[in-house]
Amino acid sequence: MSVYVKLAPEARSPAEPSSGPLDMQYEDKPVSVTYEYDLHPSGALRILRVSENGPHVVEGFFAAGAWLQVAGTYRRSGSEY
Repeated sequence: MSVYVKLAPEARSPAEPSSGPLDMQYEDKPVSVTYEYDLHPSGALRILRVSENGPHVVEGFFAAGAWLQVAGTYRRSGSEY
């Protein structure tokens, strides 16, 4: 399942207009790549790119105050990367 993240307006760079939350989408590619997320105890959010034949790669990282919502496949703590 793909992962969708809604960022807080404060997470945008100063050069971008702040007209509300920004949506980030990490779209799965059938057969080759899927995306999952996990949460650090601090509240930080990691987006993981999962390949069938390769290691998991951190595709995105958002500080605790930078994101508002996330939807997608959650990777439980203790899972191997």
